[in-house]
Amino acid sequence: MNRPPPCAEILSQGDEIVCGEIVDSNSAWLSRQLVESGLPVIRHTAVGDRLKDLTSVLKEIAERADCCICTGGLGPTRDDLTAEAVSLAFDLPLKLDPAALLMIEERFQQRKQTMPESNRKQALLPQGAKRLDNHWGTAPGFYLEARGCHFYFLPGVPREMEAMYRQYVARQLPQLFALRRRQRVVIHVEGMGESKIEALLATLALPPEVGLGFHAMPQKIRLKLTFPSEYKKSNREAIVSEICRRLDKAVTEVERIAVGTQDESE
Repeated sequence: MNRPPPCAEILSQGDEIVCGEIVDSNSAWLSRQLVESGLPVIRHTAVGDRLKDLTSVLKEIAERADCCICTGGLGPTRDDLTAEAVSLAFDLPLKLDPAALLMIEERFQQRKQTMPESNRKQALLPQGAKRLDNHWGTAPGFYLEARGCHFYFLPGVPREMEAMYRQYVARQLPQLFALRRRQRVVIHVEGMGESKIEALLATLALPPEVGLGFHAMPQKIRLKLTFPSEYKKSNREAIVSEICRRLDKAVTEVERIAVGTQDESE
């Protein structure tokens, strides 16, 4: 029996996100990175600053995902609950990481400031977690595997999160998973609504492994076709050509993006 391909989830935390005070740009950025790398994202979850809720969702994600990128909750204040939630969810006692504490102290020394005692909390990591040094801020991240799911916990500050993703996650994912980028074709359609397009394509039989989605934008619709990386180029182009034939002059552009690295020969 074939194993399903690996999948990822993204977990964002903070009352400011669930209350709509800020836009969760981190999840959008991470999704683009993961999908481009060949790891499909199946769900985004946002949780406020409640320990019980965060603990529960971590357990749920561990049961259904192969990888999870979690952002936020690594700061020194009482509403930063990531490490504590991980400790409770997976029964991993918090341990002081001396190297993490030293890096935090050095950060304050560089600023000629005295480190508040509350920042010591940022050096408490779940037992068995691997520290991810933050060279762009004070909050270290960490990685651990729990119940078969690979968790990365990164700061919520976008600049720090993006730098740490590139430094650690992007480099480690190919070692953890057999990543297979998917082939994408985007057909741009103008002057025709979604319902009209759907009617014209109603009798188009697509193989189950080929996905078709609609993205409505001002003045145009984007049809997004997704193919497995091993899908033959000739078969892919036949589908694209048939769609373009049915939509005729409404098609203004055909864009091929994120093409897989495998050989596309016949």
